[in-house]
Amino acid sequence: MTPEQLSAVILAGVGVLIQVAFKYLPKFKVWYSDHPNKGAVALVFDVVFGAAYFGLACTPFAEELNVLLACDTSSAFVLLRAIFIVATAQQGAYLFSRSSSAG
Repeated sequence: MTPEQLSAVILAGVGVLIQVAFKYLPKFKVWYSDHPNKGAVALVFDVVFGAAYFGLACTPFAEELNVLLACDTSSAFVLLRAIFIVATAQQGAYLFSRSSSAG
C-alpha cells in the first residue's frame, strides 16, 4: 500500500468516525437531528476543520506542531482532495447507518 492510499484509508476512517459521532454521541445527536439538511452540516464541519488545518500550516507554529502541510497552492489542492475523501466517507456512513436503522 502506498502512502497516498494509506492516507486515503485513514481519511475515510476519520469521515466515518465523525459521522458516527453525529449519529450516536448524545450531545451531537440532539444537535444534529434537529437540522433538516444533515449532509450540508457535515460538509461544513469538514470544510471548517480543513480550513483551520490549512490556516495552522500558514502560521509560524506549524513546524512546532508538526503540521506536514505547506502553505502553498499545491497543498491547498491536497487539502481539497482530503476534504472530498472525508466527506464521501461521511456521507456513505450516514446512508449506511440510516438504511440499516430504518429496517
